[in-house]
Amino acid sequence: MADTSIAYLDESTQTTLWPQIWNHADLVAYYLPTEGIEGEAQKTRPRLQLFTCWVGTTCIPAPRFEMESSLIVHKVTAKAQVLQGAAGQPLKLRFELPEAPAPHYYFSHSELRAPANALWRVPMFAGWDRELSSDGRRRFAWQRKQPLSIALVLAEKDTVGYQLVDLGVRTPGQLDHYGDPLAATTMRASLSGPDGRVRQLSWPGQLSQELSQRLLASPDLARTGRIPADLKRNQFPERLSSFHAKERISTVVMPNSTPRWHGLKHYNAPEGVLLVLMQSGPIAQVELMAEAGTERAIEGNVPVKRETWMFFNGKPMRYRGQMQYGNNADHMPDTKWRVDWVDGVRLDAMAANVSPSFLVKRVPDCRWQGCRDNLAEAKAQLAASDAQLQSEGERYLRLAREGN
Repeated sequence: MADTSIAYLDESTQTTLWPQIWNHADLVAYYLPTEGIEGEAQKTRPRLQLFTCWVGTTCIPAPRFEMESSLIVHKVTAKAQVLQGAAGQPLKLRFELPEAPAPHYYFSHSELRAPANALWRVPMFAGWDRELSSDGRRRFAWQRKQPLSIALVLAEKDTVGYQLVDLGVRTPGQLDHYGDPLAATTMRASLSGPDGRVRQLSWPGQLSQELSQRLLASPDLARTGRIPADLKRNQFPERLSSFHAKERISTVVMPNSTPRWHGLKHYNAPEGVLLVLMQSGPIAQVELMAEAGTERAIEGNVPVKRETWMFFNGKPMRYRGQMQYGNNADHMPDTKWRVDWVDGVRLDAMAANVSPSFLVKRVPDCRWQGCRDNLAEAKAQLAASDAQLQSEGERYLRLAREGN
């Protein structure tokens, strides 16, 4: 196991955390029979059937007992032997398994399990848990008892590199997101027999198509097992959802101290700008929406201005902006911009005119003053310093918390 990463925790915490977790791993091996010998490799028992059914037609009552046979699966659990695990180096674990736990049995597949107690005891996650509603704490109480689990099957073809595995972890607030896996590890595994034959094991799960393509373009992961920085950045949620966070909606007359939003109004809230505040543990998000003003209109269409600011432990994490002209405006470009940070350090930024719809393959020409002003505002935001952007986002956060 070369590298393991989870969103929200700093590198120093993770450097000591993951060896503690994986050092206590077990491997559960599953063995299947090569032939069905009653009582030894399979068992037969009666099963009550209440109906007889015909595909595509109907079912009629017909109570009866039918004999049902099932294979007897043997499970063997082995404790990890730590062979190598120096700081910053891959962790090598060994498990002693029988070639066959009984006559006529063969190795089928296995599951690596590690207790997650140390993960959820990290102060950040423990504090997050305490801030949940009673229902949220009850749901997470079940999750925190579950071990980290990685299925391993015999690989269809041999590969020499590391494989990225999604650990399937969710935060205490059950935050789902459309980014890369919230928690991931890189590993390679093999099964050695007494005859010296070595067969590779692999994780049978699937990653998103977009992530798989990025990994193909990053051969260093397969060679070194180090998780790329862009993947770690994308482990954070793109945005919060009201399904998993506390939500507060307000209409705010924006003060002079917010010049980019002062005087703007939302079409459904003519008193001012619509602010949507969401909070989940250490994550706070404020979304602002309003019509951008008639000076940005194109052919009578006034764009809707939308910005999303996300903070983690008081530090900016994601900033997204958009100018969208809406329906019947496929010949007018939208404008989007974004900035990403990790631990307060800016990693990525973009501002561009984009296609208004996935149906429009080509980005329309920006031949109107309103469109040029939209892009100029986006680029000005990216040119601002991190301190300036953080101060601006914090003002909106305070207004959302004070809103009616």
